[in-house]
Amino acid sequence: MSATGAMAEAHGQPKQAMFSTKAEAEAAAPGFGCKGAHQMGEMWMVCDKHGETDHHGAH
Repeated sequence: MSATGAMAEAHGQPKQAMFSTKAEAEAAAPGFGCKGAHQMGEMWMVCDKHGETDHHGAH
C-alpha cells in the first residue's frame, strides 16, 4: 500500500476498493472481509460479488 493509502485509512477514510488489475483486487479483498474480485467496467473491485464487503462505505 502506498503511504497516501495508509494515511487515508488512518484518518477513517474508505479503503481503495477499485483496481486496474484483477490480481490487485484479489490481494486487497481480505482487508474487506471477503475473497476474490469482480469486474466493474474496465476496473476490478474486491470480493467475488458486489456488496459482499463488510467494510461499509468502501465504494
